[in-house]
Amino acid sequence: MFLLVCTVQGQRIAIMGAMDEEIELLKGVLKNKKEIHKNGVTFYTGKLKGQKVVLLKAGIGKVNAGYSTAILIANFKLDALLFTGVAGGLDRSIEPGDIVISDKMIQYDFGELKEGSFETWPTRNLAKNNERNPLYLTVDPNLLEQSKKASEQIKLKPLNNRIPTFHIGVIATGDTFVSDPIKAKELYTNFNALATEMEGAAVAQICTMLQVPFIVIRSCSDNANTAAHSDYFKFVKVASVNSAQMVLAILENYEEAK
Repeated sequence: MFLLVCTVQGQRIAIMGAMDEEIELLKGVLKNKKEIHKNGVTFYTGKLKGQKVVLLKAGIGKVNAGYSTAILIANFKLDALLFTGVAGGLDRSIEPGDIVISDKMIQYDFGELKEGSFETWPTRNLAKNNERNPLYLTVDPNLLEQSKKASEQIKLKPLNNRIPTFHIGVIATGDTFVSDPIKAKELYTNFNALATEMEGAAVAQICTMLQVPFIVIRSCSDNANTAAHSDYFKFVKVASVNSAQMVLAILENYEEAK
């Protein structure tokens, strides 16, 4: 039986990444680090840039991310949740290393396939009598504003002799690693999505249901095209470093919502 009861005292900022590479840098600079195991999820508590945080690897895919988020919220009192990591860029102007700050999240693969056409559905909110969630889940405005400010101050690691740039917009989530230019164009056209990944909207859904402020920040490791798989392994480390540096910049000047 799963009970939504906070068992670890003290309000913290949660930082999640799907894979080890996405949290390794942050874990390495975490001060007063303590390791806590709950229901198969490993949490690391401590301080980053003077802020009390809890750091965890969510696992790959929407189910793992949703599960980890639920276990996180059941065990920690959270002020905010930041999801960090890599993604595939969809806009032609986005290159590997660039950072996409979400203003909205969408699950593009939840819906109905009928007569060769797919209709994307909004998810349901079990915490509100199974009401429909918005199709696009909106991030916390305070976290978005603080992310914008951080983007104006941070110095990102160059990639291919180019300084990465920042973009703000929709990130599309689905249980598929996209390495197909046709699908990439479809996601950009249908949802105006700037990037695609496999966890963010699931985390957004749980946070929306349980009223936890959230934002998803992704550094692009590829362009979700035929070269995506090889580009991912080529650029994932630098992209992960840039995403982690962005999180640290937010924490350095973090202010709670008034």
